[in-house]
Amino acid sequence: MANMVSLVGLVDPKQASAQSGSLTYKSKHLSDRLETTNGDQFFFVPYNPGGHWVLIIVRPAKEMVYYMDSLPNRSVDEYMRNIVNTAIKIPSILEEV
Repeated sequence: MANMVSLVGLVDPKQASAQSGSLTYKSKHLSDRLETTNGDQFFFVPYNPGGHWVLIIVRPAKEMVYYMDSLPNRSVDEYMRNIVNTAIKIPSILEEV
């Protein structure tokens, strides 16, 4: 059971909400949280693009992202896509500096 607990991390939904600041702020916060990974961890990011909640699951070690939306035929929220893509790239950008 201990392995299962360490396999999943949770990101505060308030930090990804529309009221929490700029895209840069949200991406940096998410990047900081993803850097706390201890290997092949998954991070759950609850997000409300308006009207209902979706779940973004980020697997930083593999640079994989899953967008879970219970409503059919809806596309990925582009704003959140930008936040997550930027957050995943920040560590490699900083390494180049």
